Amino acid sequence: MKIRQNLHIHSLHSCDSACAAINDIQKEMLDCGMTEFGLSDHYHTTYNLCDLQSAANDFRCCKRPAEFHFGVELTCMAKWECDAIKDGKYELNGDDPVYGLRYNEPPANADFSPCIDLDEETMKKLGIEYTIGGAHWPLKITSNLEEALEDLYTQMMYLAENPLVDILAHPWYPLHVSHNWAGWTGMTGRPKFSREFVDYSVYAKIPAWMNEKLGETLIKNGTLAEINTSEVNDPSAPSEYRDARWRQLAEWREMGVKFVFGTDQHAAHNVRSQIADAELFLDLYGFKEDDIVYGFPKKRR
Repeated sequence: MKIRQNLHIHSLHSCDSACAAINDIQKEMLDCGMTEFGLSDHYHTTYNLCDLQSAANDFRCCKRPAEFHFGVELTCMAKWECDAIKDGKYELNGDDPVYGLRYNEPPANADFSPCIDLDEETMKKLGIEYTIGGAHWPLKITSNLEEALEDLYTQMMYLAENPLVDILAHPWYPLHVSHNWAGWTGMTGRPKFSREFVDYSVYAKIPAWMNEKLGETLIKNGTLAEINTSEVNDPSAPSEYRDARWRQLAEWREMGVKFVFGTDQHAAHNVRSQIADAELFLDLYGFKEDDIVYGFPKKRR
């Protein structure tokens, strides 16, 4: 199968380390033969609104082809974090507010229910054409795998059911570090992002009923699932991991879940080999053109 779509690309306006220029993005996507591609910079809380506005301004001002669209990747946050940041009730500690406040001690009555901190009216003002909703970290820090699984599952169910979310980003990511989050992010005083905190074997431990229920919820709510080529074909991961990830997606396909593609590009330039590798896996696991939705039909507006 030929991949002709890439709806998950981050630009230098994203609130993280992404560094691609919009003019480079559109040129490289057209060179790759993409008939549909989009900008989807990160948005966590209102603290990041200025970054999203900057991306929208740059997108509007550039001379762009009809194939190029403006989206956003919305992070599922804990409600107490969103409320505290919106009210300005935080102490600036490095860049912590950029990614929320979970690294600080939560209040005793903290509301950990999942939340998206961007409303439909603001989306319309910014000209957002589609939304990708993603879980990027546990809402509660834990070292227990079952608790981490439940946390991630709850977030994805919230996103799949949310009428403002069109696409579920990188399903089940980042389970491989969720139950080691304190160590992975350096909260324990160890070096950040050490491989000792990565456990790819956990994907084989996802309860079948969770994956099935999530697939049913995607179908019921008309939410598309992302085939994230950076995540499912992670070159640093063992082959058993990639097999487990593709099998999970194939199980959803058999249920009737529909998909979109995204490379989750953060680098300055697109890596063509990543797309070519994904095309081989699509054929290997039986994906057809009918499994992919073009035109990213929206549930809202």
